[in-house]
Amino acid sequence: MGATAQAKRLALKDARTIQKIPVLPISWGDALPLLSALGGPDVPESWRGGLNITYHLGPGPAVVHLVMQSNWDLKPVYDVIATLKGATDADQWVIRGNHHDAWVNGAEDPLAGQVALLEEARMLGALHRAGWTPARTIMYCSWDGEEPGLLGSVEWVETHRSELMQHAVAYINSDTNDRGFLLPGGTQDLETMISAVAHDVQDPETHLSVFERSHLYSIGNAKDAEERAEVRKRTDLEVTALGDGSDFTAFQDYAGIPTLDLGFGEENDGDEYHSIYDDFYWYTHFIDTDFVYGRALAQTAGSAILRLADAELIPLDYAPQAEAIARYESELEKLLKDKQDEYTERNLELDEGVYKALLDPRRPLAPPPVEAVPPYMNFAPMKNAIAALHKSSDHYSKALAQFAAHGGKPLPPAARARVNAALLHVSRLFLNESGLPERPWFKNQVYAPGAYTGYDARPIAAVREYMDEKKWREADAQVPMVAAVLTRVAAGIEEAARELEGALAESAGQ
Repeated sequence: MGATAQAKRLALKDARTIQKIPVLPISWGDALPLLSALGGPDVPESWRGGLNITYHLGPGPAVVHLVMQSNWDLKPVYDVIATLKGATDADQWVIRGNHHDAWVNGAEDPLAGQVALLEEARMLGALHRAGWTPARTIMYCSWDGEEPGLLGSVEWVETHRSELMQHAVAYINSDTNDRGFLLPGGTQDLETMISAVAHDVQDPETHLSVFERSHLYSIGNAKDAEERAEVRKRTDLEVTALGDGSDFTAFQDYAGIPTLDLGFGEENDGDEYHSIYDDFYWYTHFIDTDFVYGRALAQTAGSAILRLADAELIPLDYAPQAEAIARYESELEKLLKDKQDEYTERNLELDEGVYKALLDPRRPLAPPPVEAVPPYMNFAPMKNAIAALHKSSDHYSKALAQFAAHGGKPLPPAARARVNAALLHVSRLFLNESGLPERPWFKNQVYAPGAYTGYDARPIAAVREYMDEKKWREADAQVPMVAAVLTRVAAGIEEAARELEGALAESAGQ
């Protein structure tokens, strides 16, 4: 972990994020006698697990003596970085990564993704030996220490952050890989590009395109008719927001780099996850038995890397991203309205005695507390910024359409360099160096994990997390800051649109 590892270990003593109560996951078999011994009130229905017992809140008659032993030795982690230098734009980096460490055997997690990455690297090496060199520099990264806390990738990004912010075009991540559907996560500026790749890769079992199968999956799994109608109108696969839990985190949330997380799934139950059963036998008998989805992942991610590395213009499109951010803002407004309605109705029912009347005297539960109804929040600054974002992204999309109709004539090198420099800069504008409230490491103001939600994303977390904590005034105070960030992003996209129009005009005049 480098020279700072000792200092970081000492700093853990004062870290507010380190819990003071020891926590250790145990199997259900070990947990059963402990849970069975609890007394007290029944737990709410949403707290009940799958064991054949009545769940109680405690305490109970049993006394448990728990001894935890942890190994706090320092161990080295080993990142493996392979670089293929670009021919014409070597200072622009396309980065591909997967981790190589595992809990126990790790056949599915992470080796199913790692072998796809290695196959991509092997084929790119073969192409290079045959005479091909990418325009941009390609970096293939095999991370260590992901399972204990994304150690290898985070340390590397922290060490090279200033260089990455100058040079990184995009980061493509993978991790586990099963069978089924490609459901990409990441930043939506790469949505158009990865959808085009998905059209060109065949699903190995149904022989539909990867795009068509995933699109039909989204229709079949829509929650209602309105959502199905929206999915049917889409021309791209939806790229969903990423939270935490794999090596994309530092690239997206800390360094502001366009990111995709790719893998096939949804056709296996994942019962072997992070267990000793995740071995070669399990994988080859119950998961991707003949490795055809490993091949599909290598085709998908490898094709994305090639397009990012060789496209004349960095293949970014901001219209899907503007749509996604507008949806995130609408979700905040809906959350506020839902909570206002919920608390108003609950308080009324408490006054009316509804909860007291419905209480089962034999299984008493305390009524919910009276809640202060949330005040109105002023989302206008954010809505105005999103309107500017729509306008600039539409402007860039029109310029991109003109470029596509340009007839394949290359742009003047200097003009093309200016466009790509502007595109490279846009994603960094999502960062606020002060970071999120109480989480300064997370600097991206649109994409972030929830502080207490594990892998789940919390888009526009500076506002959303205060709302989740019922700190309505604090949430309201974050809106202008987020709006300022989005206004900067809109200005960056507008600059890229003007540069592209200028480059096209210069090319036409030659």
